[in-house]
Amino acid sequence: MKYDRSPKAVNRRNPRSMHGFLVLLVGLGTMLFADIDNLEFLGHNEANPYHLMDVEIVGNTAYVANGLGAGFEAYDISDPTSPQRFYVNGPSTWRIQCYGDTLAASFSRRDGVGLYDISGANPSYLGEYDPPGAAEALEGGDVIGDYLYCAAHQNGIYTIDISNPNNPQKIDEFSLNNSAVWNIVVKDSFLIAANGRHGLAIVGIAGGLHTTATLSLDGCANDVNLDGDIAVVSLGVHGLATVDVSDPHTPLLLDVIETDGCVWGSGVANHLVIAGSWFVMELFDISNPSAVQRVGWDNTKTWAHGADIRDDSLIVVADWRGMSCYRVGPDQDPDIDVYPLVLDFGAVSGTMDTTVIVRNTGASTLSITSITLPSGITTDISSFSVAPGDSQSVTVTATGSGSTYDNIFYYSNDPDEVAFRQEVYKNNTSYPQYGSAAPDFNLYGTDGQYHSISGNLGKVIYLEFGGAW
Repeated sequence: MKYDRSPKAVNRRNPRSMHGFLVLLVGLGTMLFADIDNLEFLGHNEANPYHLMDVEIVGNTAYVANGLGAGFEAYDISDPTSPQRFYVNGPSTWRIQCYGDTLAASFSRRDGVGLYDISGANPSYLGEYDPPGAAEALEGGDVIGDYLYCAAHQNGIYTIDISNPNNPQKIDEFSLNNSAVWNIVVKDSFLIAANGRHGLAIVGIAGGLHTTATLSLDGCANDVNLDGDIAVVSLGVHGLATVDVSDPHTPLLLDVIETDGCVWGSGVANHLVIAGSWFVMELFDISNPSAVQRVGWDNTKTWAHGADIRDDSLIVVADWRGMSCYRVGPDQDPDIDVYPLVLDFGAVSGTMDTTVIVRNTGASTLSITSITLPSGITTDISSFSVAPGDSQSVTVTATGSGSTYDNIFYYSNDPDEVAFRQEVYKNNTSYPQYGSAAPDFNLYGTDGQYHSISGNLGKVIYLEFGGAW
């Protein structure tokens, strides 16, 4: 029996979800959780610790999209144990695409797309296409010759003439049923588009843009990469899909594998796929695309949005708080992993116990030297050792009616994370407790009227939340 890290086991995106799994974790033996993550952490850079969303590797440079302020960033990864940022240019950027080793595009959603010459020692800004409409969101795209085929979200696909990269101009627009095109990759004379909730769309170029095939997929298709004739599609909370596109008129779904979180962006090299899945990044083997296997994973600093892998198995991850470098293979040092990352005890009046699993996914013995705890939280042990690939159960107890909104720190000999932080909550008043009355609020409805919770007592209320784009 193997421990299931998939969303079916525990929804790690919901900090309060651990209530339903307290009983599941209690009493499980340590061997059940044995695992080696098969990824060696090399180095991290937090020059800009906010909203890193995508990354592309070209040679010894990692180009990183920063979604909050800094925009287009370049890092020297010739020494991946100490990546150094050497270039920054705005505006805020959601996705980076590189075309060979000469041209890069910075997709800034409503600020358009910027072009950069990356053939020299430093990137050189060339020009941009900034659409006039405030609701036009440019998300990604690919190049054929002098044309950039740009994913324009709900506006479909834009054809942008980049023959003069200092003054790129939109020359055509192709609608995909008012859907949400997130990214595009070129295969021969076809565009393969990650088309949001509509799955995959394949668009022919010859004779003008035209749809040749569509393939419905669960989830939100937000990124697409090619591994030969196999399209690898990121599906958000629904995981990762492999699609045979050898015949662009008849795409064939081969496999869908669940992931540990919400897959936002991925990279492919040598039949290996590296995916950013929020609190973790995950490595998949697609050498048999009909039976995708997860072969590696590692917790990231915060939220892993985007990732890329180089042919020599060097990996770079954009993880919101910075960028991290890894290499495929077991970590020779101890490597701490604490599960779950967030403890929420909810309402506590007397005492409440839960079990935390401390795992060693490295190749050397992990020594926990001490655990620091906030008031009202205790553990049954505070120091212990964990053999490589093994784990240790720790009973965490919450006591009393006081409120806790704090952190537990596990101090160890892991050189990458000397102090591993785990969030812990008890009687937290910043949001309603289970079973309590929902706070009253007013929302503006599609009927043009305001509606309140208090005005609909006794009725079933359905709330739907979505993005403004």
